[in-house]
Amino acid sequence: MENLINQIIDAPKMVSDKIPGNITSMVQGSDSNISKWVGMFYRVAATLFILGALYNLASPLWGDASLPSGMDLLVMFIVLLTWMYAAFPMSDVIRSAGESLASSDSGIVKFVFGDLVIANIKMVGHLLAIVAFFSACLMTLGWAIDEPILGLFAMMDGGAVSENISWMFDLPMVATADFANWVGFEGVAGVIQSWSDLQFTYEAGETQSWAGLIQCCWAFAGVVLVLAQLYVSLAIYTFLFGLASSFMNWFKNPYLPTKSV
Repeated sequence: MENLINQIIDAPKMVSDKIPGNITSMVQGSDSNISKWVGMFYRVAATLFILGALYNLASPLWGDASLPSGMDLLVMFIVLLTWMYAAFPMSDVIRSAGESLASSDSGIVKFVFGDLVIANIKMVGHLLAIVAFFSACLMTLGWAIDEPILGLFAMMDGGAVSENISWMFDLPMVATADFANWVGFEGVAGVIQSWSDLQFTYEAGETQSWAGLIQCCWAFAGVVLVLAQLYVSLAIYTFLFGLASSFMNWFKNPYLPTKSV
């Protein structure tokens, strides 16, 4: 009788163990595999990004609005193909961030506040650099053929890409500037804020002129500027995270930092 009762009580577990892909073990072990789950999320996001980008870029071809004609139609196709091409390296950047996170063996705290944040800063910086580069290329094309390309198809200045993700890229520098203001170092805060706000214009200048060519060169310099800001943001956050980690380790086991003679 006792064996029968035990079999009835254990029946749900027996059925669960026989189900292919034990859901219970997957859920219970999710805390130890959080890096792999996050990495998978980024890889899925990369796939969705490329599909969504290609669809949105090609949507004007079957939309209700009439297509332009002549040179304007040719320019539109060049711009669409350029951004379609750019979407693939951007998707690779997102996928690479996911692969980097999936291979992390850090603890949950270091993973969330260290690896995850640093990977996102790198990802956003690389995405902005890619957008800046292709914007500069299209700006140069517009200068060469005397067509206002960026005025119609810009993605950098106020575009969807930069507006939605640049805050994550700027966060370490903005936080450091606010902290410097709080402790009374207004000069340091001003320098950091000015560096964070610095950017080169992507508005096309006078076509087929020296002034317009110089603006195109400044647009390419903007790619270098984005990468420089990326490295500064990474250095600041890595320093602050290391400082916070050292303080927490000291707080758990306080001691006087004296050297024995």
